[in-house]
Amino acid sequence: MNWDYGDAYKRYPIPKEGWVFGDGSVIKTHNIFEPLPDFMKLAEVVFVDPPWNLGNLNSFYTKASLEDRQNSFERFYVRLFSCVSEINPHAFFVVVGKQYLAEFILKTKELYKYVTFYNSSYYHNAKNICYIVHGTKKRTKKLPLEYLDEEDAIRWVCGNMSFEWIGDLCMGRGSVGYYAWKAGKKFVGTELNHKRLSVLVERIKNAGAK
Repeated sequence: MNWDYGDAYKRYPIPKEGWVFGDGSVIKTHNIFEPLPDFMKLAEVVFVDPPWNLGNLNSFYTKASLEDRQNSFERFYVRLFSCVSEINPHAFFVVVGKQYLAEFILKTKELYKYVTFYNSSYYHNAKNICYIVHGTKKRTKKLPLEYLDEEDAIRWVCGNMSFEWIGDLCMGRGSVGYYAWKAGKKFVGTELNHKRLSVLVERIKNAGAK
């Protein structure tokens, strides 16, 4: 099965060195097991929706037409949190399913003093249950994210939190980048599949970007 995401990659191919937007935002095709690009360290906030288990992880290699396969989900999420540590944002959000919720909370507690989580959903379907784990360095009020769909949570964070740069280590089709742009903020992101990144470029272009 071909995963071409509407052929956006043909109209907006992502260069090997990445795509730089007019405001300085940057996205790049990147395997998380490779060294972290320096531009990701610009992120003051990170909001990431990574694969939730080993099968999900390997499906993204398939969708990217890559032969790589992982045999340990723990290896993946340990690397994910290592990247977050290297970026060192003052606030961190990670979306996860129930299977690894406890592990993600514990890993977040290794990096942040204050950790909570919110019930959420995805694809605007309340039956698609997930959770948003939130870590901060300083105590903050609980955010109005409880039972918000993941996309709406991203929109709220980008529109209401104070920061200049937001980052996403598993950018996918780019909701974090899109809502950051809509809110007049900058973003940095990496993603395994260049075709998915092209969807973000086209979406921003169609929304009126010069």
